[in-house]
Amino acid sequence: MSDTSKQLSLPAACPLCGDSIAVTRIKCTGCGSEINGSFATAGLVGLPVEYQKFITVFLRHRGNISQVEKELGISYPTINKMLDSVNNALSAAAAPQQKPLTRKEILDSIERGEMSVKEATFILKNRK
Repeated sequence: MSDTSKQLSLPAACPLCGDSIAVTRIKCTGCGSEINGSFATAGLVGLPVEYQKFITVFLRHRGNISQVEKELGISYPTINKMLDSVNNALSAAAAPQQKPLTRKEILDSIERGEMSVKEATFILKNRK
């Protein structure tokens, strides 16, 4: 890839409406060949950017929470909540397709403490 073109990060969802996205073209930076199709985004690529950044820092420090605390300036409980949120998001993405939760079910889950507001927002924003 040329130094003059800026490489963008793949968004986890449409920046305009929040719906899911599909990658339709990939290009080799070495030989320039291109492949067109419909490629699903899964795993870490499908996570929101803030989760991806958190995972990158977490892995860079090999899971050393005190180092993650120092770099991100967040507390131990916040790190644990973020790890739970990432795991829940990855589990939800890997789970077999099932009937999506209704807004009422999501609100009830928040009220019972089974789901955080951030997780609920992620689910609602990434609906098809």
